[in-house]
Amino acid sequence: MKTVAVIGLGNRGAMYARRINNQGGKVVAVCDVNESVLNHVGNKLDVPENMRFSSTEALFAQGKIADAIVVASQDRDHYGHAKEALKLGYHVLCEKPVSPIKEECVELSELAEKNGLHMVVCHVLRYAGFYDTIKKVIDSGVIGEVTNIQQTENVGYWHFSHSYVRGNWRREDETTPSILAKCCHDLDLLHYYTGKKCKSVSSIGSRRIFLPENAPEGATLRCMDGCPHAKECPYYAPRLYYKFTWRSIPVYLNRWSLITRLGNPTLAQVKEALAKTSPYGRCVYHCDNDVVENQTVLCKFDGDVNATLTMNASSRGCFRRVHITGTKGELFGRDIDGKFRLNVWGKKSKYVKANVGQGHLGGDSGIIHDFLELLETGKANPRVSFMKETLMSHLMAFAAEESRKNDGKTIYIEE
Repeated sequence: MKTVAVIGLGNRGAMYARRINNQGGKVVAVCDVNESVLNHVGNKLDVPENMRFSSTEALFAQGKIADAIVVASQDRDHYGHAKEALKLGYHVLCEKPVSPIKEECVELSELAEKNGLHMVVCHVLRYAGFYDTIKKVIDSGVIGEVTNIQQTENVGYWHFSHSYVRGNWRREDETTPSILAKCCHDLDLLHYYTGKKCKSVSSIGSRRIFLPENAPEGATLRCMDGCPHAKECPYYAPRLYYKFTWRSIPVYLNRWSLITRLGNPTLAQVKEALAKTSPYGRCVYHCDNDVVENQTVLCKFDGDVNATLTMNASSRGCFRRVHITGTKGELFGRDIDGKFRLNVWGKKSKYVKANVGQGHLGGDSGIIHDFLELLETGKANPRVSFMKETLMSHLMAFAAEESRKNDGKTIYIEE
């Protein structure tokens, strides 16, 4: 049984820790700056108190105490935490994005290779049944050589407001641009589908919705300060965070510990936090957000493959749509449907079904399975995205942002 330490016990880190224990590994140490969350999750995972650390300095001072480390801290901390782990001899499973700085990404890739260690990045959509099945169809050659890919990520109005207006990923200077934070999954898929290098990128994007000038007349700074628009506003905090329905924010995003910064909060504590202290209680038109709400990226790959990615914050649901054309056929569908239509020229059209699980459509379980298998056998499933390969998706995002900030200028990628 392989042992794992986990840094960062937010939504992603706590989820990975549970799946590791449930899928044949063992979490032996946890680390989080919030001691309430640290002890709540530590109790659930049965981690001894002396193996719970409130700082990475205290954790790393122990030396190597597990076979691998999960780095699920905030985006800007990934580089430092992964670097220290690699220096100590840990294999690393790192949440995406790795870093908004090219040089840091390159350094981690080189350090892992130099030390003979595995650094795997959490591009979990590769492991989701929908995308895994698409990859197998492409690799079978049934649609011929890929010529064009159109990928759209509909983020969902509630998801964007939660994560990118009120939440942790609202500011580029504190975390990363939204095209990297939200869509490096999609950029990775474009590269993964084709197996080819992206040569050039151009991009346009904008902010239109979550701006101060769009605030309804009389809107208060916090939702619960007596805002006169509470009944009709779809972003009204109580409606999203403790009166939610299937038409608003889903349960998997509505983590009360995130709102209150407490391990096991009560409804009363949630209400108090939203009313007084939590950033999730702010009016969406009076936040300090600056990341782009909608963006289109045009990519040119080796072999004359063209691809577009569109990120859209103004959608009711949270889903992706894909259309891939080849020299012999095409496929298109939505990931939430768990199937896609396959058209091969001269043959009858058909639907191809895929398994759809929970947690990124089953991708969360898939990546833990493959990472633990890699630790046990040293053999990597082709789906595994090592740091060296992850560089391409990040370089595409960096180029997209450079292009967007320069009126859509074409940026040529140099590795």
